[in-house]
This record gives sequence, C-alpha cells and structure tokens, in this order.
Amino acid sequence: MSQTEPRDRSDSGDSGEQEAAGDADEEADVRDPHECHETVDSETRAEALERDGHRCQVCGRCGPERGGLATLHIHHIERDPDGMDEDDPRNLTTLCRSCHSWIHQQASPDESPVSLSEDDLTVLLAQDIEMLRFLAEDGPARTGDIAAGLTADLSVSAVRERLWVLMGLDNIVESRDRQIVDKDIETGEWGLTGQIETSARGHIPDDPQLLLQRMEDEQVRQALERGCDRHSIMDVFGVSRRTTFHKEKRACAYGFPLEAFSRGGPQRGGDDHDRKSPSDRADDTAEDEQQQLDAVVDSTNKARKQAETVGVSGAGDVPNEVSTTTQSDRNAVVVRNQLETAIEALEEVQEAL
Repeated sequence: MSQTEPRDRSDSGDSGEQEAAGDADEEADVRDPHECHETVDSETRAEALERDGHRCQVCGRCGPERGGLATLHIHHIERDPDGMDEDDPRNLTTLCRSCHSWIHQQASPDESPVSLSEDDLTVLLAQDIEMLRFLAEDGPARTGDIAAGLTADLSVSAVRERLWVLMGLDNIVESRDRQIVDKDIETGEWGLTGQIETSARGHIPDDPQLLLQRMEDEQVRQALERGCDRHSIMDVFGVSRRTTFHKEKRACAYGFPLEAFSRGGPQRGGDDHDRKSPSDRADDTAEDEQQQLDAVVDSTNKARKQAETVGVSGAGDVPNEVSTTTQSDRNAVVVRNQLETAIEALEEVQEAL
C-alpha cells in the first residue's frame, strides 16, 4: 500500500498563489457597475446615450436630458465580443443605475433554493430566482416587502405578477408536478410551500367581487387551454389582451375549483351534436356563435352588477333585528345563481369556439 508523501511547502506556496490568481481572475470577470460605466470614454458614452434617447433600455426611465431623474450608465453587453472592440457602441447599451446594478448582481439558476428543471427555466426570469432566494431567507413576506428587498427596481404590481408565475409553475410547466411557492390566505403573505400554513390554492373567496374574479380567471385559463382564440376571449369578457395574460397567470396560481359552481348534467343537445357531421356542426357553430357570445356578455354583466350591489340593495328595508348572517346567506345564494348562469353560457361559447 503506497503512502502519501508530505507536501513540500514550496508546492503549497505555488498552489496558494495559483488559487489567489484564480480568485483574481474570477473577480475580474464580475465588474462593478460603476467601473463598467467609467471604462467607456466620454465621447462614446455620449454617443450611446444619444442613440438610446437618454432612456434606460430595461425599465424605460429617462435621464435629466429627457426630463427624468434617473442616473444613466453605459453597460457592456458582452465582456469579450466577437468581431468588435469591447467599447464599440454596438456592444453598449444604456441602463439606469438600479437596473445596471441588478444586471451585475442578478441571481443565477444555480443559486435557487429549490431545484429547477430546464423546462422551469424557460418560463422563469432572473428576478424570479432572486424572489425565491428572498423567500427562502426572509419568507413568508408580503408583496411590498418582497419588492423592497430585490436588487431590481420593480413595482409591487410587477412583483405580484411574477409571484403568480412562481406559485402556478406546476400548472404552467407540464413536467413539473410540485408547487414551489404559495400564498397564505389568512395573512396574505407569500412563501415557499413549507412556510405557508393556510394555502390560497383552491380557496373559494367569501367576497363576491373576488369570487367573480377567480371564476373569470379560471374560465379564461380553461378557454385558452382548449385552444380558444384570445381575441374572442377579450370580446366575451370585455378586457384587454394584457389582462387575459394576467388572468391566465393568476388562474394557474390560485387553481380556483370552477367545478364547484357547475350545475352538472349532460351538455345541451350532446347526443344530437355528436351524431352530426363535421360540416353540419360547423354550420351550427357559425349560426349560433354570435348569439352565444351575446348571452355570455349579458350573463357576466349581470353577475358583475349583482356582485357590486349585493349586501347594499334593500339594506334600508331590513329591520335591525334581522340577523346579518341570514342576509349574508341570501346574498351568497343570489351571487352563486348569477355565477352559475354566467358559467353555463361561457361553457357554450367554449364549445362553439
């Protein structure tokens, strides 16, 4: 059995020097944002700022030359670009100070506190990894606190939208079978699944407005999943294209149990419909589609109006001794009936589309 010879001190010294050199090289690869900006000469910097309109190319904030307050930096897109100098204007872009700092400090997938697949990474952004790290270290936390703790200068609404994506990742990525982020329905705080006591996933809200929102979100998600045209969905719900994306992400996150509001039973004319030829079914669809769309809009609008007025109408006619619990039960039944009517009409439209 061979023995390991003691290492010579000179070898140890050489190794230490090599390790120190390696650390220096690694540090050199991660350039400080201010240093990155200052290495560009003033003439090239002015050229890049003028080309980019004195505007951050990430968040859109403007510098003083455009009437804004943002401090603008020039960022190198590549450290060693092919076919051009590092300070070539084609390798430069304009960023505000906070965005520039975020780009240099953003978390990599390897720094995620949870295991992420390649499929997950096709959906997630760099700030999502940072949010996961924040939740692992400081969660559970409210949306505003998460936004304040990020290196990126993101609005609370932008952070909330990315939290929907993280919470609904298992419903977005087909290969993922486990939820990684959740929201506590009692506290309103976000956290990794192990940090949350009362999950908001699958919860049925008591508030009529929130209940209607969850129902519409899930209807949009299901319609898109079945291949319905996004513009048709926009027409049915009277919302913008961007709102349909918000609804889809929110639906994936909260997983509202829409079937709990379904009346059940066979689809109208299901047997006759199945016996018809594809051309006959296409003709029927062309004749009935507009009528069904109108019905859906009317039903949904009625549900919205009922949700807005429930608990308010007739309040002056109810004696004080009437139980508020009884009134609340009646209100819930009325809203439920309106929602069921809207859902039925929406399901008919989905079939037509």
